[in-house]
Amino acid sequence: MTLVDEVKARSDIVQVISQYADLDTRSRTPKAPCPFHAERTPSFVVFPDTGTWRCFGACSTGGDVIAFVMRKENLQFGEALKHLADLAGIRYEPNERRGDYESLYKANEIAAAYFRALLNSPEGEAARSYLAGRGIDTEAAKRRGFGLSPSGIETLAGHLKARGIGAGAAKAAGLVRQGQDGGWHDMFRGRLTIEIRDRRGRIVGFGARSLDGSEPKYINSPRSSIFDKSSLLFGLNWAADGISASGTAVVVEGYMDAITAHEAGFDNTVASMGTAITAEQVGLVRGLASEVILALDSDVAGQAATRNSLESVWGAIQSHRRSSSAAGGPSTLEIRVATFDSGKDPDEVIRGDPSGDEWRASLKEAKPLLDYLLETVAGTYDLDTPDGKAQAAGELRPLINQVPNQYEQEAYLTRLAGLLGVSLEQLRMSAPRSTYRRRSPGPMDREPPGANDAAASALNPDSVNAPEDYLLAAVLQKPELREYAMGVSEEQFRDPVNRAVFTILKDSDTLEDAALSGVGDIADKIERLRNRALPPMDHREMVDAISDCVLRLHQRHIRTIKAEENRLLPTDGKALPDDPQQAAALAQRLVETNDRLQHLFARRS
Repeated sequence: MTLVDEVKARSDIVQVISQYADLDTRSRTPKAPCPFHAERTPSFVVFPDTGTWRCFGACSTGGDVIAFVMRKENLQFGEALKHLADLAGIRYEPNERRGDYESLYKANEIAAAYFRALLNSPEGEAARSYLAGRGIDTEAAKRRGFGLSPSGIETLAGHLKARGIGAGAAKAAGLVRQGQDGGWHDMFRGRLTIEIRDRRGRIVGFGARSLDGSEPKYINSPRSSIFDKSSLLFGLNWAADGISASGTAVVVEGYMDAITAHEAGFDNTVASMGTAITAEQVGLVRGLASEVILALDSDVAGQAATRNSLESVWGAIQSHRRSSSAAGGPSTLEIRVATFDSGKDPDEVIRGDPSGDEWRASLKEAKPLLDYLLETVAGTYDLDTPDGKAQAAGELRPLINQVPNQYEQEAYLTRLAGLLGVSLEQLRMSAPRSTYRRRSPGPMDREPPGANDAAASALNPDSVNAPEDYLLAAVLQKPELREYAMGVSEEQFRDPVNRAVFTILKDSDTLEDAALSGVGDIADKIERLRNRALPPMDHREMVDAISDCVLRLHQRHIRTIKAEENRLLPTDGKALPDDPQQAAALAQRLVETNDRLQHLFARRS
């Protein structure tokens, strides 16, 4: 029995929930006014035989006893599990690897304090002068985590050793490297340093800028168990509140762009740290923002790498949009692109106009992502030649085909045809609608449905939880695909360990966070999924396989809700005793649930 199973088995869901809600336990399905929203008529129902609960009112959500405690106490999964384990007298042992994890954070904190002290010393005069020229005074430098790495070969290494940080932890944190002479040499020597923190404010790495003109101008900490540029947004620890308040996240390219924006009062700005924006980075602001504006430097806006990254982001967002829409869930993020004239970067735009009007105007005029890709295609391909037309169509047709709304899709196809100077019919005949073809139905097409046949060949086809396993295995092994799986919710996972893995995966800043956040059998499951052999697929096939899993989990979830509604509606037509009005409302919900289920099946046909 897994730790999650044991906690659930030994936690009386009625008893636990009774501590937070006045449950009427006279019926086989205890009910109460929902503890998550104000209401007069009880809509919150507990199903003791299945160990689940559901709100049939405004919340329209449900789950198991762990999910209830997480929501009510505002706890992370591990915290809620520990709370219930303690109540049930179950020994809870956190992952032993977390100790290694914490040692890297400690090493970074010690290094950061050392860098800050050096910046404020006589040796830091040149670095302070450079910052002053960029509009960063002493207080701003302190606020934004600037420092100075010493110029000596082993200065930081010696300081870390004196503070009890061994060479192994210092190397793992990316602060030192081993030279040819066998000694441990400082990674950043004589450079201005910038602390890189995750959303929780923990220092996960550093950026470092040369001050003497040497190349490369910027370097970053090497990838480690706590640092991965592709899954971090610089400044998110400062910007989370501003993003939530405005509903908009502005993503710039560089550290100084983000810092200048915050110093000017634009507190919803984050940076991709010089890398092309990734779908995983965009996913970090999901739940905070309804739109993301990508503020691109003029000199990189037309580069192929930038277009490729934007196409990847577009595909991930559209996949989430389709699955959310099919499940009746909230709308997904809208992505827009802002560019600047005269070769300016965001830092120059903001510092050049203290009023901020030019910056605000540029963001207001930002174009929808697909519109931007269409408008820049002429600068990427020679549209006067047949080859150029074919290349442009080959790039943009698949993106347009991902638009869920058929009328919006038709409008984009018409625009593309006009740009290429061909008829709409010619464009339609130029390429197949999709490069992905479903294989013949496999064992997982039984009820309840699972993933496509490719997933079935990799996992146990007889398991009713095969789509869950495949989705998690694919995302753990291919971090760049995480955003495609975010169209599901925790409660759609039937296997409690899988639900725990997904919850950790969704809430973690990086996949290494997820791998190290598990406990006991959860950590074992994460390890097994990361090592599970998956069938060979290209990127598009894996995206389609994950999307298919998402859709099937939606279908199964709607069936579960329908079954719960049926249990509350006996043959006499009353949803709850002496409440015909609620019975009528529940009957209407059954009709709506049937419609949603039919819609989901129609999308698979």
